Amino acid sequence: METKLALPFKEIIQEDMMTRKYCRAYHLKDLRAFRDWAEKHDENEAELSGDNIVYLWDDLTVVKSPVIPDKGLIFDAVTPEWQDFCTTTLNFEIPEDLRYAYEQAESRAEKESDVEQSPASV
Repeated sequence: METKLALPFKEIIQEDMMTRKYCRAYHLKDLRAFRDWAEKHDENEAELSGDNIVYLWDDLTVVKSPVIPDKGLIFDAVTPEWQDFCTTTLNFEIPEDLRYAYEQAESRAEKESDVEQSPASV
């Protein structure tokens, strides 16, 4: 297994959706070891080599760049098998210090949702 780079990203909440906050860099050859790997790419793009660095996000999607995550989506077939591969083979997990931030954001989003759904008092 190659050295990995962890990249924390600032939490952004837009409406009721939280964007991804954490990704980890891997060599593409490590992710291609997944038996159901099905790589996406645009017609005009050259095929990536196994030595290319790609980024596995906290939602378990894979992109070419952590800066422009909406472009360059490589893999988004998030299945229980993929989740298991990420945690057991790739040892992917959100660092403990960031888990607290996730919990706080989820709690805040739930509270905001509860406030929006409660009937208006007159």
